[in-house]
Amino acid sequence: MLENFVREYNINRILLSISGLWPFQSKHVRNSLRTIYLLLEITYYPFEMFLLYDHWGDPQMIFDAGYQFIFTTSFTARALHTIWNQNRLQQLCIAIDKHWDVFTDDVEVRVMKDYSLLSRRFTKLFVVLMILILMILVAVPLTPILLDIVMPFNESRSRSFAVEVEFRVNKDDYFLPIFCYTTAVILAGVNITMGVDCMHIACAAHACSLFAAISKQIENIISKANNNNKPSKYGYHVNMELNPLNEKIIYREYIICLKKHQLAIEFVNILESSFQELSLLLLLLLLANISLVGIRILNVLDQMQQLLKFMLLFTALLFDLLIVCYSGQRLMDESQNIFYRAYAAEWYKFSPRIKSLLMITLYRSNTPCGLKAGKMIPLCIATYAAVVRMAMSYFAAFKSFQE
Repeated sequence: MLENFVREYNINRILLSISGLWPFQSKHVRNSLRTIYLLLEITYYPFEMFLLYDHWGDPQMIFDAGYQFIFTTSFTARALHTIWNQNRLQQLCIAIDKHWDVFTDDVEVRVMKDYSLLSRRFTKLFVVLMILILMILVAVPLTPILLDIVMPFNESRSRSFAVEVEFRVNKDDYFLPIFCYTTAVILAGVNITMGVDCMHIACAAHACSLFAAISKQIENIISKANNNNKPSKYGYHVNMELNPLNEKIIYREYIICLKKHQLAIEFVNILESSFQELSLLLLLLLLANISLVGIRILNVLDQMQQLLKFMLLFTALLFDLLIVCYSGQRLMDESQNIFYRAYAAEWYKFSPRIKSLLMITLYRSNTPCGLKAGKMIPLCIATYAAVVRMAMSYFAAFKSFQE
């Protein structure tokens, strides 16, 4: 089952399976993993509330509690949204698998292969970045213990955790349980983020590949139609009509292209309906977190370990925002390329039947396909720039508040 999908996007299947979000897992394993992951994230909220309540007069603790609360919310929202839209995710995976059996021309397969390779590269880069952040976060609490062994003092060094947390107990006495719990919460959140966001990359890249393949095929068909017109000895096209046999072949090929175009549009509609609510929420959460993490970077400029941690978090936030926005921009560009290919055709050389198909193509592709956050905000590079600009504005406001 899903042989084509597993062949091209197996890394996405593995990432979703780790957190129980792969819709084709066995029901028992899927429900068990989901329960564990959600319990880890949801049970972390009370301790963040304790941190905020007990340190309300400390601006640094407020900012720590704020960005951690947003991270936990984003992890939980990703998991719940994927569970809620499990049927749509199944539809997307099945559609991707079937598309590889429909788009079988050499040109189409080559284009789709290129995009699946691009998707894997983006996915691997994102996974490496998340694992690097995870390693830094896990290493922070262990550093004082290792230093005590390598370079011991007369007294033990003060211990800290990867995240600021308030359990209302002596942290030194309960260091190991707290360390294991916070590490499990971070690990669960990272796994959820990698699975959901990388699946979004894969689906968007596949949608782009469909439009790119169709665009290439339309260009080839139009080129074939132009080459089949017979020029006179003076270089002019005396007979503007195609040979009946060639015209029939080209007409059939164009019909097939239009049907594939319809498949691509339907796939984008499912993709947009699957991620539009989550995309809107992520835009808002990323906007807030970029500002808050930026403030924390200013506070730890003299602490190399903390500075490295927050710089990696800041980079991950910007990269995650880029994933959300760039995928929509690339999809918009590829879908609009079909319009440009058809518009550049020498339509006056075609038969009336092919002209009618050309008009249908222009009409369908005049408005580019794309992804929207909450049916309102188009996901594109302009939105990326707008969110970063707003984040910097909030950063300035938070900075003045802290002072």
